[in-house]
This record gives sequence, structure tokens and C-alpha cells, in this order.
Amino acid sequence: MTIKMTTKVLLICLLLGAAGSVRGQVAEPDSLRKVPRVPWIKDKSWTEIVEMARDRDQPILIDFTAKWCGPCRLLDVMVFTEKPVIAELADVVTFQVDIDQPEYATVKHAFDVKLLPTLVWCDPNGKEVDRFTSYRSSDEFLEILGGWQANRTIDRMLADSKAASPEDPEVLLDLARRYAERGEDQAADVQYRRLMNLRRQADTRTVMRGMLGLAELEEKAGQTQKADRLVEQAVALYTVAEPSPQMLVYRTEGLMEIALFQEARGDTLGVLETYRTLVALDDRDVLGLEGFARTAVAAGVELEEATRCALLAMVYSNKDARIISILAETYYLRGLYNKAIRWINLSIERDPDDESYQDRLAVYEAAKAGGGRRY
Repeated sequence: MTIKMTTKVLLICLLLGAAGSVRGQVAEPDSLRKVPRVPWIKDKSWTEIVEMARDRDQPILIDFTAKWCGPCRLLDVMVFTEKPVIAELADVVTFQVDIDQPEYATVKHAFDVKLLPTLVWCDPNGKEVDRFTSYRSSDEFLEILGGWQANRTIDRMLADSKAASPEDPEVLLDLARRYAERGEDQAADVQYRRLMNLRRQADTRTVMRGMLGLAELEEKAGQTQKADRLVEQAVALYTVAEPSPQMLVYRTEGLMEIALFQEARGDTLGVLETYRTLVALDDRDVLGLEGFARTAVAAGVELEEATRCALLAMVYSNKDARIISILAETYYLRGLYNKAIRWINLSIERDPDDESYQDRLAVYEAAKAGGGRRY
């Protein structure tokens, strides 16, 4: 495993609360838990944000997000904690909008946000300059951000890249995704298929994203079986017997992208299998363990395995409150109400400000009082 991969895995664990036991070791010191991140402003109105930007003569970056949005969580873990990203945003007013909060309904409507995540770049007066949707890796994000800082839109950057390297697989991918964002499916399909024809020249991540892009178009066209096969091929890219060092660096990120794509499609069994693959490749992967448990709970399937995965994720995450709540839910769905109550109380202890844990406790206690299984 490369040094870069080790650092990234540690970062993922820290962000999920996983500063604790890794391969039987004791918890990391508190200094390692202080993971830097983009200082998003979350408690001001849009009017106040624009006033702040005008006063500072700084552009605005809006991150439209939601707690339930998988790609948003991946951005939080893989991008918004990277020091180069934080440094590049030092002179930008960074505004994060949870679209489920009623006070931000007007902002969501004003910017016509239909997909998550959506990131919007505005001038100091709050006028939109450019935007993109969906997940981008940290290096891709930095490239876009650098262009914006230089007053170059994504379309301008893509046009320059296409002129310089018309057969570059990454350029074809960027063009395809841009067309898809605009709903120009036929143009996107052409670029994705050109990319597939050049797949031997492309890295694994680029090919995987091309496959997922094509799968999305096939799904929209009603070709579900073709979409399924493309997703299966994307997973297979990361499960070869002798992965390259480059693939190891991006494997967790890649499989997470696939799982989130499957989740968006409503392919519960596919999501479970992808998370199962993550765990099989690394049985201490917190993202894989937590993802399997969370998906199984939502579907009400494989609950004993979900309990096992949640227990391991809880241990490796140094008792992260959110993961503990998933563990509690596995016991509740299995009718083991006392265990569910005990674990949800620990979630409350770890994060007393999250009212959803109190709500679940009331449900568990009512189930116990109703005469269900108590142990």
C-alpha cells in the first residue's frame, strides 16, 4: 500500500470518527483527530452572504447538499478536507446550503437546484458565473476552481482541452459529463462511446466513470439490462487479481462512486454487493462496513450480517454516534429491543444534539413496552 493510500484511508476513518482501533491498535492521539476542512458558512442568510462577499470583494462558492446525499458525503470526505482545496478557497466566501432546511428553500429555488451535489460559483454580487453537479475528485475540483479563479468557465476550459488533446480519454469524459449535466444525452452518449473505444489508453477511474455515465444513459432509455452489465463491468475493474498501485490509491473511492450510483438507481442488491466487495478487499474498511449495514437496514435484509458489519464499523470508528445508531437499528429490526435501547442511548451520549436519536429511542421503548422481544 502506498503512503498516499495510507493517508487517505486514515483520513476517511478520522472523518467517520475512526481515530480509534485500527488492526488492534489503541486510539490515535487527539491531534490526529483534528482533520482540517473547508470552513463552510451554514448559519447566515443569502443576503448576509452577499453582503459579506461585497465587503471582502470575494467570489462565493455555494455547496448545495443534504444529509441523505451520498455523493455529497463523498465530497465531504474525499475533497473538502484536502489542504490544497482549503488553501485555494481561503479567499472565497464558502456557503453550504442544506436543501432540506426550510430557511434555504428560497435559495434553492432561486438557483434552480435539481440535482445534488450542485456547486455554484458566483461573483461578489451573488450573480452565478458557473456550476457543476455530481462528485468530482480533489484534483478535478482544484482544476475547476483554478479556472474559476482565472475567470475561465468549465466550458472554456473544456474547449481548450479538446482543442489541445481531442482524443484524451479524460477530456472525452469531461465533455460527456458536461453534456449529460445539461440533458444533452445524445451528445453525451457519443463522447462516452469514444472514450470506451480508447479505454486501453485510459486509467481505471476514467474508464469506470465512463461506464457509469453510459449506464445512466441506458437507464434513462429504459435499457436496464444494458445498464446492469455496465455497472458489473465497472465493479470488475476494481477486483482484478493483481491491482496496480494506481488502482489501489483510488479503489475505495471508485467502489464508493459505484455504490452511490447504484443507490441512486434504487439497486439495493447491487449496492449491498459492492459494499460487500469493499469489505472483502479490506475487512476494516469503515466505509464498506457502514455502507453495507446502512443499506441492509434500509432494505430490511441480511440483518444479522448488518449487525456484524455495524459492530465492526463502530469499533473501528471509535464509537461514531451515527454508526452506533445503525447498529441499534439492526437490533430493533431483529426484535432485540433492549440491545437497541442500550446502543441508541450511547448514540445520544456521543451526540446529544442530534434529536433523531431521541426519536428512535422513543420508538424502541414503545416496541419494548408493546410486549416484543426484550433481550
